[in-house]
Amino acid sequence: MKKIIFLITVFFSGVVSVCFAAQPIRTQPFSEQVKTLLVRLTSNWEASPILELQGNDAIDIRFDVLGSAPGYYRYSVTHCNADWTPSALLPSEYLNGLQNNYITDYVQSFNTTMDYIHYQLFIPNNEVQLKVSGNYVLQVWDEQDHLLLNACFSVVDPRASVRMQASSVTDKGVNNYYQAVSFEILYGDEIRVPLQDLKVYVQQNRRFDNEAALLKPLSVQNRKAIYDHNPALIFDGGNEYRSFEMTTTKWNGWGIETVEYYAPYYHTILKPGYRRGDRSYSYNEDLNGRFYIRRNDADDSNTEADYEIVHFYIPCDQPFTEKVYILSDAFYNLLNADSQMEYSATDKGYVKTVLLKEGYYNFLYVTQKGNATAASTALLEGNYYETENEYCLMVYFRPLGGRYDQLIAVQTLEYK
Repeated sequence: MKKIIFLITVFFSGVVSVCFAAQPIRTQPFSEQVKTLLVRLTSNWEASPILELQGNDAIDIRFDVLGSAPGYYRYSVTHCNADWTPSALLPSEYLNGLQNNYITDYVQSFNTTMDYIHYQLFIPNNEVQLKVSGNYVLQVWDEQDHLLLNACFSVVDPRASVRMQASSVTDKGVNNYYQAVSFEILYGDEIRVPLQDLKVYVQQNRRFDNEAALLKPLSVQNRKAIYDHNPALIFDGGNEYRSFEMTTTKWNGWGIETVEYYAPYYHTILKPGYRRGDRSYSYNEDLNGRFYIRRNDADDSNTEADYEIVHFYIPCDQPFTEKVYILSDAFYNLLNADSQMEYSATDKGYVKTVLLKEGYYNFLYVTQKGNATAASTALLEGNYYETENEYCLMVYFRPLGGRYDQLIAVQTLEYK
């Protein structure tokens, strides 16, 4: 692999001012200064950020801002519909407390080549408590009223139960490329017209591009909605996630070809991403796209883990007709300019250079024909029915005349 090494400017000034539009709100930063945005449960960093309404857990929101001087940032919380557009509720209807509180918990990085300030915020807290179930977005603003980031999470008020399963026996074939999800929702008297009152979403590994949305049941009987033999619930099996471990500059971690120092920053060159679709399935333990911040010799990796310039590379003689993306929680599972790879005729392959904090990372290489289509793992990763995937089901309820979508059930299933 030919390596094109270059330095990047770390003190960015570009901040995008973003308003709500009629498109789904997603967790993502809007400033190039904001890095490593994490939205997780305090009790389980691997779990989806979903609180129980009357529970004792909290949402842990963390992010870094490049630079050495702390900023004054405020946050607001907005309730959202099932499709992640803002709901009709007023803040007083979903919130105890006031909007526009300041983030006061921050620490400067220690002994790193790249300076940053690490910020942390918990929801609920002394200033903000949530009153109703559903989806929420916490937004952080700077002193000039520029939106820095969205941090999305959900709150469930369990009022229905779910029986869920996944199988390689699908309507498209048996034990080949696919996995089919089926489930039953058992509900109470308050749900009178399930075909209209319920909205159901199913995600594979927290992906948005191939999400099964607004599903209708195959049948309804005895306060039970049955979802089966639905084409939207047949998912490509995909492959186990690739990984690399960037936890020290003293030696090459897993998945890393070499680490090189070009003052003042380290460059991590990943091993070439050869195509896996023409190989037989091989199991390897992964985190289904998640990442975990860690530095080997650190007392606190949140503030002592450094940033390195990471180089991704897929060797191929000619560019594909489809766009190529890196699919990972590190890119917020979004297929956009930040995750898109570019073809380099010089390197004879697709390349991507990105600033990442030291830690353990999972990712896939995927292609996409158009923005409205699901990404495909077939070309670069392959599809195998044996692949271990995580499926998350979310059930929303809005009765006739209701003004918002209540989240009444969440179920996660590990297909193994």
